[in-house]
Amino acid sequence: MQKRKINRGLTLLVLFMLSMFQVIVTSCSDKENTGGGIPEITAVRVPNPAAADSFFVKSVPGQVIVIVGKNLDNVMKVYINDQEVSFNSTMNTDHSLIVTVPTEEKGFKLTAFNSDLKDEIRVVTSHGETAYAFKITAPYPSIARIQGKYPRGTGDTLFVYGSNLVDVEKVYFTDIPATKLDSTSWTEIEGNTVDAIKYFSITQNHYLDNKTQAYTTDSKIGVITPEIPYESGTIVVKTAGGYSYMPYYKRPGVPTINSISSDFPEIGEEVVITGTEFVQVQSITYGDISLTNEDMKVSPSEDSIKFICKSKPTVGSGSTITLTTPGGTVSEDNFFNYSFLLFNFDDLGLNNGWGPDAVYETATLTSVPYTSDGNYARFKETQSQTWWGAMIYYKYSADSKFPLPSYDLIPADASLNDVYLAIEVYNNNSDYNNGLFGGYLRYFIQQDAEDPVPTNNDSGNPNPVGKVNQFDNFAWVDYNASTFSHPLGVLSDINGDHPVGKWYRHVLPLSRFGKLQGQTYKDLVNMGLNQIRIQCLNQTVTTGKVDVMFDNVRIYYNKK
Repeated sequence: MQKRKINRGLTLLVLFMLSMFQVIVTSCSDKENTGGGIPEITAVRVPNPAAADSFFVKSVPGQVIVIVGKNLDNVMKVYINDQEVSFNSTMNTDHSLIVTVPTEEKGFKLTAFNSDLKDEIRVVTSHGETAYAFKITAPYPSIARIQGKYPRGTGDTLFVYGSNLVDVEKVYFTDIPATKLDSTSWTEIEGNTVDAIKYFSITQNHYLDNKTQAYTTDSKIGVITPEIPYESGTIVVKTAGGYSYMPYYKRPGVPTINSISSDFPEIGEEVVITGTEFVQVQSITYGDISLTNEDMKVSPSEDSIKFICKSKPTVGSGSTITLTTPGGTVSEDNFFNYSFLLFNFDDLGLNNGWGPDAVYETATLTSVPYTSDGNYARFKETQSQTWWGAMIYYKYSADSKFPLPSYDLIPADASLNDVYLAIEVYNNNSDYNNGLFGGYLRYFIQQDAEDPVPTNNDSGNPNPVGKVNQFDNFAWVDYNASTFSHPLGVLSDINGDHPVGKWYRHVLPLSRFGKLQGQTYKDLVNMGLNQIRIQCLNQTVTTGKVDVMFDNVRIYYNKK
């Protein structure tokens, strides 16, 4: 019996010792899980295993990053720029943590625009916290233009305009031409460099762009020019987000033209030229027309010029517009190129005479739309569910197709996405594009004399929709609910705008016509243009005012 007691006591002792061992082991295990020390961030990298040894100290919003360190297990909170951010807890180990940097669109704030925030990552664990210096940058910077008096010398102030010129780290000049930087690979912009004497921010308009749905910053900074040993080179602005640069000249640079608002403006129309280096503009010439500095208005930013077209050049006097400054000249072809003109209601084209015909008026300087450019066509009526409205229906002659520009003016392989039907128009406060009025324009191109003529009655005629070549700037979204859309906007210009109360160039890509989709200019030439019709219609029951003038119907090629 005594022996049994001894064995039982021994068993209890063993069980007690095992229990204590388990407690000790569990305690040690728990201590091991807490990292056994204060957390520490040693680096930040991207998740890509191939770049595991590549560390960095800044990033852009939206980037996925891996925080690397010691004792980083049991993370409770992560802060970037003093703002709590979410993290992947299932991927949290004692030596790493995966985090996505939030975007500004989701409410994340950058230190560039909030000076009370810190450029750091802060990680809070169950056993301590740690911080690491890290920069979240604004988007990549770009310089649009520089402005300053000529000639430029030491101590002069240059004004640099662009996007995202924030968190500027350095402004300097180099003798490497900007064109060489454009065409070579580099990690740093070097060369014979000279730092700016001083630079300072003037304006930073930080906003959410409605088109891109991303934040951007319209920037303007001032730069005090140092003594520069070369006549031309490049100005460089280095920001936390990257490098931006622009050609620099001590004397005016050669001007450039980016766009001209119309290639065949109406008399009385305002012409807008955009570009660069419009400095001390001396003259603008086209054909036998010459304008001096007094005939134009140059913007203070020296990147746009406006003038009123008062005269058309004589046929045969040339179709190039040339702008001259002390820095040089720049030219643009096909300005008032009469070979692009199809009909103009004066001396080109033959009216088919179909009804209801447009009204044809002779303009005067005292008439609306205040022009003296001969005759123009006009749609002027109040519309309510008009299925067959007023039209402009023209052909070149009784038995000839419209002559089209030659291949040296429009390349044979040019996409018809870049070749347009262009018309100078004046929208006299019509109810188009107001979201309520369903009025629209129907454009019809008849390419062969044998093509069926479209009618509003299929009886005894081929299907007008299936066989003709037309584009309707209108689409039902829900017919029964009478909701609709205008995919391109009625009377849109090349930027998708549709001004009111002035002459401007309205364009429609020829690729919008059914038979011309996916075609080239050579295909168009082979098919030919026999007749062109523009008609105002309204398939809805809404009532609205239509008052639009049309002139100079032509082909336009946008090669840029």
